[in-house]
Amino acid sequence: MFMNFRILSISGVFFLFCFHAAFAQDSRLLITGLVSRLENGEILPDAVVKIKGTATIAQTGKNGHYAILTEQKTNITVEFIHYGCESQRIMITPELLAKSKNDTLRLDVQLKYKPQEFSVTEIRPGADTVIGNWRFFIEDYMFVDDRYVLLTWEKSLKEAKVMLVSESAGVISQQNIPVEAKELYRDYQGFINVLCKDAVYRVKVRGDNLSLAEMPYEDFVDRMLPCVDTLDNLILFSNYSRDYPAFSYFTYNPADTTVRKIRYIVDEPLMGMYQYEFDYLKPKDRLYARKMEMYTGVDKRIIAATMTGFSKSQFYRPIYAPMFVAHDTICVFDHYVDKLYRFDSQCRKLDSSSIDYHHPKNWRDWGRKLVQDEVTDDVYTIYEKGSFFYLKKIDLKTGKIAGSFKISNNYIKHIRLRDGFVYYIHRPYESVQKKFLYRERIELTKE
Repeated sequence: MFMNFRILSISGVFFLFCFHAAFAQDSRLLITGLVSRLENGEILPDAVVKIKGTATIAQTGKNGHYAILTEQKTNITVEFIHYGCESQRIMITPELLAKSKNDTLRLDVQLKYKPQEFSVTEIRPGADTVIGNWRFFIEDYMFVDDRYVLLTWEKSLKEAKVMLVSESAGVISQQNIPVEAKELYRDYQGFINVLCKDAVYRVKVRGDNLSLAEMPYEDFVDRMLPCVDTLDNLILFSNYSRDYPAFSYFTYNPADTTVRKIRYIVDEPLMGMYQYEFDYLKPKDRLYARKMEMYTGVDKRIIAATMTGFSKSQFYRPIYAPMFVAHDTICVFDHYVDKLYRFDSQCRKLDSSSIDYHHPKNWRDWGRKLVQDEVTDDVYTIYEKGSFFYLKKIDLKTGKIAGSFKISNNYIKHIRLRDGFVYYIHRPYESVQKKFLYRERIELTKE
């Protein structure tokens, strides 16, 4: 389903040659070659080859060879990038293009070694820097065993990089992202992906090598983003839409393609306002909404709310009711009926508990965010008071708050939990420091 990668491995060269005649009709040029080290001739696997100014990229295979397809014209710049080496750019001049045979150009490249400097601070109790460097900002991060995948940039996210980093060894491998990046996202299968505006790249980590593979964007949005988690052989997903005040959670069994509903979530007061938009339309607009209902099958009240832009107004707040899998139990936090529901792997309701942590005295304090520890399965809710963040652990049996922890630094983002520690990105206020990755041990205090 997701094998339509734009990144070409050397195994795909045969395919390209078989259809070479078809490419020639479109004035396409196939560039192939070997990438190696200048100093010792060592072949360089996982080197990135890209056509500058486009989203077309390729990657060298284990034998250092690559193949990339581009337009057959001059003034095209081919860039070769590999961690630990200086990048090299080659412009396709008329003289170089004349050397091509049967619309194929051979370009062998040798890259010069470039020493890398990176500092990692030792972890100590309390708030401390995990990873920080004065040459680049850390925009986002993900855990990979005892290492990290970082999304970094020096000038802007239009020229971002993905790095594989270890606390002891520093930067291990890195790749440039061809287009402007937004954030990292771990899908329900556990893979790390780079989300861009109109593209998505899967981060592949094999040993000490990191590479990128472009995914079919529309397929990824339609088939991967709705999926929340897995339990046994089931895929848990939802039909959530930011612009509609209700959705449902489901399970999907790939073995027999059966779908079962877990829980329906709705914000009743908001839904009432949403549906009233139809009644406030002018007669001609109501007639148009009815015609669109007959033509599309979509409810006229949904069409009316879309016409008025209600979901973009000050009266609309996206619904938030997350689901987590904790110790083989499905936990649904329905904030609109003040209940925590628990289900087994067969979608059978086990029990429920009342919750009230989302109704603090000052409603602005609650951050409308729940996070789960990737190792312990503990779930915390986040509060913000005066630029500082507080983690409050939720007892999954009773729904009550079991303890609170104040994070030392303020103005932080991308809070994630792992094995009793909280990780986050922080840059001191009005400081020239870049964005660093910090962590603290969570030590709960009773409220």
